Amino acid sequence: MIKIFMVGLSAVIALALTAIARADDPGYFLSWQQKQDLLWQGRMQDAAGTWYDVWLCPGYVPPARYAREHLVEAGGSFHEYIEADKYRSLKNGSQACFEWALEDCGLDFTVQGIPRAWGRHFSVASERTERRIFGWWMAYPWAFLESTVETAFRAVVGTVGTAGGLASGAVVVPAYHALDSAVVGVWNLGVNTVVIPAVGVGWNTIIGPPLALAGQKPSADRVDGFWVTIVDPERAPARRVLSREEVQQLAEWGILLRDATEPLAQKRDAINRNADARIAQLSGEIQATRVEAKQQRNELAQAERAAIQQSAAPQGASTDALQQLARQSSNRDNVAEIRRYLKGRNVSDEDTQRILELLWTSQAVSPAVPAQVRPKTDPLQRSLEVMGEAVEE
Repeated sequence: MIKIFMVGLSAVIALALTAIARADDPGYFLSWQQKQDLLWQGRMQDAAGTWYDVWLCPGYVPPARYAREHLVEAGGSFHEYIEADKYRSLKNGSQACFEWALEDCGLDFTVQGIPRAWGRHFSVASERTERRIFGWWMAYPWAFLESTVETAFRAVVGTVGTAGGLASGAVVVPAYHALDSAVVGVWNLGVNTVVIPAVGVGWNTIIGPPLALAGQKPSADRVDGFWVTIVDPERAPARRVLSREEVQQLAEWGILLRDATEPLAQKRDAINRNADARIAQLSGEIQATRVEAKQQRNELAQAERAAIQQSAAPQGASTDALQQLARQSSNRDNVAEIRRYLKGRNVSDEDTQRILELLWTSQAVSPAVPAQVRPKTDPLQRSLEVMGEAVEE
């Protein structure tokens, strides 16, 4: 009895509210066309032609359109397997890995780097021996230690790097290009084409009918910009379905557009192929230029050291005495005095800096601060330093 009373009371209240709403605004509830638009598109149009989008209601058409678009994208992802660009990219990626493995890591770092390291360390040992630096009789054994450590380090790192680069070029890069399109295609096909649209359709089935039945007609004062928004007229959905003749006309026009732009598409492909070939050629030339420039700088540095050692001293002084002065007078005050003297000789600032570099850098002493006592070393610490220097090189 109580249940019947409550149901009747609810019905009376609902009828009363409906009567009040109708009395206040005869056009309060959505029309049948607006209900249909809300259910199918998640949008509705007022009498003035303005479209209102209801964020909470997805409609049936947008999920279907979303599924269709991502189905096309999935097809495009799988279609990449028969396109030349994919295999051209695979070739370029593998080629870059092979060049790094064989040229940078194998040839420059290992094959050429090991003799270069022995020459560098023994050249320093030779200089220390000729100048009879304190403890000079340890110069060659120390150089042998440094060279042996660097050889072992370069051999291990170079071998691992070369193997890794070859493996990347032969396995990793092809595997990536073999799987990337498939992963994207499967995601678009499974998630974006099936799961997400199905959830949208299911939710619309739950929320759409109540909103369509009890919802009020839209107006500008009932728009909050988030829950309900006014649709840009250019993005308003079409109200009609194209006829068969219109579909055929659009399709035929698309064929004509394709035929008209086909020569341009072929030229674009040719430009891309030429650009890729040119980039590959320039990459090889750049690498060769870097190696050549590095070798030339090393030779120039050796020639510069030889020129400094053979240079004449000013009248009344000896080279050894001047080198001793350079080692003993590298504080800021002396540097400032030398700068003032050179300025009085009308030497430019650029040449002054060059002169200071020649005076002090050749003596392994900083021109700006007094010589710092280096931290003590031992074979292990020096070995770690040698490996770090090899990595930096």
